Amino acid sequence: MKVEIWSDVMCPYCYLGKKQFEIALNQFEGKDDVSITWRSFELNPDIVFDENNDLYSYLSKMKGMNRTDIENNFNRLAEQGKTLDIDFQFAKAKVMNSRNAHKLIQFAKNQHLQNEIEEALFYAYFTEGKNVQDENILEEIALNTGLKFDNFSDIIGSEELNNLVIQDQYMAQQVGARGVPFFVFDQTYAVSGAQGEESFLHVLNTVAEKTKQ
Repeated sequence: MKVEIWSDVMCPYCYLGKKQFEIALNQFEGKDDVSITWRSFELNPDIVFDENNDLYSYLSKMKGMNRTDIENNFNRLAEQGKTLDIDFQFAKAKVMNSRNAHKLIQFAKNQHLQNEIEEALFYAYFTEGKNVQDENILEEIALNTGLKFDNFSDIIGSEELNNLVIQDQYMAQQVGARGVPFFVFDQTYAVSGAQGEESFLHVLNTVAEKTKQ
């Protein structure tokens, strides 16, 4: 079974969805036959990193919401994260561009380390408050994850990887993904959002049954 997951490393719901899906996958009898491809989806490709632009202020301005309401929403997300072993530290998070991180995820595909890179990027951004747009930080993450490369700058400057990011976002439009996380199972069933372990397990079992028919 092939599972494609559209995601952005700056999306907390994507982190939640990843953990929920992993729990469901571990309970799925056919888990050894499931291949996962992480696909790129930039929530805001025009963002420019600003050290002084924290996540709360950015969302307050973008959504026209009261900062306190946003903080309360994120506090609830943080509590949900604890149940999935996620340590959300939203106060540390800065607003930044995720294109370089997506290039790294694309590069990791051929070395079968996409899932590990995704996890490392989520952790770096949401728990450690690191700038995952910065080339030096991304290189450190790549090395710690076991990726092999000659010159890391070639990854960040790669037009081929950049085009793969763009292609994934075009594919997202084709499959009807207007937000993330967005899961597609065997190009047949789609799940939008962090729907919970039971929902993911139900879809995995449903697709497996359909395959047998």
